[in-house]
Amino acid sequence: MPTVALIGPELYPIPPIRGGASELFIDNLAARLRGWRPVVIGVGDPELPPYEIRGRVEYFRVPLAGARRWLYARYRHYFPFYDRRVAEIIRRVQPDLLHVHNRPLLAASLKELGLAHLPMLLHMHNLYHSLGRRERPVPGTAPTRLEGFVACSRFVLAEERGRLGAGAARHWVVYNGVAADAFADPWEQPEQVRQARQAYGLGEAPTVLFAGKLRESKGVGLLMDAMSLVWEKLPDAALVLVGGTEFGRGRTQRPTPFYQDLQTRIHGAAGRVVLTGFIPPAQMPAAYLLGDLFAGPSQIEEGLGMVFLEASAAGLPIIATRRGGIPEVVRDGLNGLLLDRHDDPRELAGKIVSLLQDRDLRQKLGRQGRQWVRENFSWEQIAARQEEIYDEVLRGEPGT
Repeated sequence: MPTVALIGPELYPIPPIRGGASELFIDNLAARLRGWRPVVIGVGDPELPPYEIRGRVEYFRVPLAGARRWLYARYRHYFPFYDRRVAEIIRRVQPDLLHVHNRPLLAASLKELGLAHLPMLLHMHNLYHSLGRRERPVPGTAPTRLEGFVACSRFVLAEERGRLGAGAARHWVVYNGVAADAFADPWEQPEQVRQARQAYGLGEAPTVLFAGKLRESKGVGLLMDAMSLVWEKLPDAALVLVGGTEFGRGRTQRPTPFYQDLQTRIHGAAGRVVLTGFIPPAQMPAAYLLGDLFAGPSQIEEGLGMVFLEASAAGLPIIATRRGGIPEVVRDGLNGLLLDRHDDPRELAGKIVSLLQDRDLRQKLGRQGRQWVRENFSWEQIAARQEEIYDEVLRGEPGT
């Protein structure tokens, strides 16, 4: 059986106990590969051992903390601690294929560290401009030669095919997935909904749910503006904000200027706002029971948005913007409503009010979305598609 090394970024551990879409993808993919032996390489964490085997998956974790992390983040060209350790593990494991996630510079570095003989895929879960300043290739540098470039959406592929994917022999789209069976059907299990809401004192209040990083770019400020208008018509409505300012150990409640302003706005809000803080991915299915609808008015061009797949799996109708890859997983009239003006709080408020007042429409969109993601975005389907790509690369099929 061939071996694939699934290589994560240096930021968050795998499994994704600190969050992270790339880390969530890697962990779920590895657990479901059938024709390939998965080896997962990621960064270390105090709550996880440096090496372990879970089921069929072998995990290697690179320690990177304190001064080493700071030097790597700031001067990785001179102190490539993570790159070198990953290369050492690869030489020990001797995989047949390297699958690098969201780190074009790491892909290039591994080639330079003597691993150019191994076929490599670069898998991007967002855009070049979403990478940190020190994580992006310098414009004008020669593209890294790759056997394949994988994008999380058609949007990301169209944007990055000629940039981060310019040196790839082949290009594919592999969507993120969702463990649909982990999410209760709110329409069929009202007692679970009642218990989840009771923990936050929500009761029967019509509730808008947001999940993600609490940032202006994610549309949280716009959502607060819209809720001010919603409360004029539905004063008993509640807003639940699930998430922190960042992922990672000790970073989820960083007092950013936006977060401090958000807390001030919440304190003076005309209606009720609940801040849950960061919730680990494994506990997120219960969090979606808190909402009657999901609002994700992102103000940036998202690569895809894992939360939209999760919200649909949880049977929630979605209100979202038409930014980036979002329309590929939020279909207007199928599992949600899309805004025509991404930055208009009045349009957002109008759609929120209309859904909160129309139980039948909420149920229709929620059930359609739940069925849609089960049929198209299960992790089993995503893993099968990814294995097809691995097989194509291993066979050396010509590029397209």
